[in-house]
Amino acid sequence: MQVAVLIGGRSPEHDISVSSAQQVLAHLDRDKWNPWPVLLGRDGTWRPGRRALATGQYWNPNDPAALHRPMRPGLAMDWLLDEVGVDVVFPVLHGAFGEDGTVQGLLELYDLPFVGSGCAASAMAMDKLRTRQAYQAADIPIAPAYVPPNPSARDAGAGFAAIRASVGVPSFAKVDVSGSTVGVARICTEADLTAFFSDYQADFRRWFAEGEVQGEEITVPVLGNTGDAVEALPPVGIYPVDDGWFTHDAKYRPGATEEIVPPRGLNDAQLREVQQLAVRCHEVLVCDGMSRTDMIYTPSGPVVLETNTIPGLTSNSLLPLSAAAAGVSFQALLNRLLELALQRSNRAQTEFPRPHPDEPATRSQTMRT
Repeated sequence: MQVAVLIGGRSPEHDISVSSAQQVLAHLDRDKWNPWPVLLGRDGTWRPGRRALATGQYWNPNDPAALHRPMRPGLAMDWLLDEVGVDVVFPVLHGAFGEDGTVQGLLELYDLPFVGSGCAASAMAMDKLRTRQAYQAADIPIAPAYVPPNPSARDAGAGFAAIRASVGVPSFAKVDVSGSTVGVARICTEADLTAFFSDYQADFRRWFAEGEVQGEEITVPVLGNTGDAVEALPPVGIYPVDDGWFTHDAKYRPGATEEIVPPRGLNDAQLREVQQLAVRCHEVLVCDGMSRTDMIYTPSGPVVLETNTIPGLTSNSLLPLSAAAAGVSFQALLNRLLELALQRSNRAQTEFPRPHPDEPATRSQTMRT
């Protein structure tokens, strides 16, 4: 089957996406899948590969001869459908304009199966404030937070005073839409909040601050489509070596963090507890394919930080590590994700049949609400 692998994107996590995609392209089962790299530029253009990636071929994002000219997304999609006959899409994208429902909405309009959550779930999970509201409604334990009455305000003096009065310091200021610990800063002083506004002022419309939660940091991946069988993989314990918390550098610099399966401080009952909680988060957000929920296990129980709908797939990422601990190779993991995408698409077409292109839709189909 023909697989379009979407790579890069417009977010600050473009390079992380490229690293993840290189691993995906290197490990895809070529007996099942024929991969077509598609580079999404920082300028919003798409550049499909001129040909499918050959078995054993390394994909080089800096080789312009391997890519078509830059296209608008719709034109690139038309080319992939008309010239390649793409069967399924694997978005290996992180952050805004890739993980936040924008690309997923485009793929849904084209009726193309794709790996991961749909438009609505992707948008919800990417928006940290909306995710908090969904978790609160479902009684999922989350960290205490200060949400400014005007979340777009950038008054560091007033903001720091309100943070200190409501959730205390240290705390973590966060932009509303981001990932990979981009747009997160540990706040101990007013100067820290001033620097946060200065560093990320172009990257957010809203911000908030969560009180620091003490405990063991863990993450729990989940596989499956909501409404079908969903399973949690083994939890991973996260132990930064040099940094006091799981910074962007600690996530992606080799050797900066110890990542251990199972976590050091959790017993069997606690491991089951956090797996069940990760499945609840996956289903509350109506995730499909995969998710990874980050938590802190405190002396009084787990506290959820966030859920990622497209976890990293680099050589040192947490989802592949957890899968390997469960006896699932990287290739088998990718097979499972693509199969889940096709299963979800088949179910959707059974429940909501679409008219044949040569046949006009009935009134009930065109007026469905």
